Amino acid sequence: MTMAASVPAQPAAPFWLRLGKPVVGMLLFAHLFWLYVALLQTAPGEALHYYFDAPIWLTLQGLLALALTRWLQRRLPKRANKSVHYLQTLLLGTLLFVVLMTLLQQGIEQLQGYPFSATLLLKNMLMYALLQLLVGGFVLLLEALKEQRQQAEMLLMAEKNAAEQQLQLLQQQMDPHFLFNNLNVLSALIHKNPDEAEDFLAKFTAIYRYQLQQQATPLVTLAQELAFAKDYLLLLNQRFANSYLLEIELAGFSPEQQLVLAGALQLALENVVKHNEASPQQPLHIQIRTEGDWLTVRNTLRPKLYAPESTGLGLKNLQQRALVLFKRDIQVTQQQGEFCLALPLSAL
Repeated sequence: MTMAASVPAQPAAPFWLRLGKPVVGMLLFAHLFWLYVALLQTAPGEALHYYFDAPIWLTLQGLLALALTRWLQRRLPKRANKSVHYLQTLLLGTLLFVVLMTLLQQGIEQLQGYPFSATLLLKNMLMYALLQLLVGGFVLLLEALKEQRQQAEMLLMAEKNAAEQQLQLLQQQMDPHFLFNNLNVLSALIHKNPDEAEDFLAKFTAIYRYQLQQQATPLVTLAQELAFAKDYLLLLNQRFANSYLLEIELAGFSPEQQLVLAGALQLALENVVKHNEASPQQPLHIQIRTEGDWLTVRNTLRPKLYAPESTGLGLKNLQQRALVLFKRDIQVTQQQGEFCLALPLSAL
């Protein structure tokens, strides 16, 4: 038994590197902020007063606000509504940061003997609140964008898995459909001509082997599918005494460079045989040709008098697979005594 190789986990970045990014970013922000403040407070003609220790203290405060926001985000209970959770984290973080920084500042000022000033206190509290709102809001915005990106990736993966499962189910539908029709043909030949039945069985098993090989391949080259269609028509003509004529026209490009749905021509030919009269005296003409990025299968309309009831599974199978793989629908038209099925093509 073969075991799938597990993908090794990505090693976590070193602590100094994870810490260094916010520190550098906060220092840059603090220097730009205080430079802007100094420019506002400097009158024309005066020397610029810039205190290089101010950005350092602002950086420390910003890092504290960052750590507080992340701590609250992990500790607060998760809510179904992410917006409520982010708002709760931001408001509670702002309250705790203002209280913490105010107590710290008042303690330092009391130790240094500075007089108490209510105006200065309110001004500083407002500044602390603004800092926490800026830092906390930025952190939570990045987190929201990260979660949104992860959800989009998970949704895309789920849609891809669903499409693959749907495609597998659709391709599995082809196998019993093909088997059922040709076993009926073989059963009829056994009673009429055992020698022809043996020849038919040999060709049938070769074609069926091709079908099994293509089950894991949703798309094949047009050259492969045309070769299969020719072999399949040989089986039909062996059973129905050369009642079908096949004409193939390719408009100036190599069939090896075009992709088409695997088994598409088999279903198209089965649909033609099922619904139309054909005989050696009046063979049914089938034309397969390329028209731009479409492969068309045309036949003269000769409805059977006692045609079996149509389930529509063959064309529906093609339609669903074309939508999954090409994002394009098949085209079915019926006019002027002609039936036409158009299948999408894609360059290799």
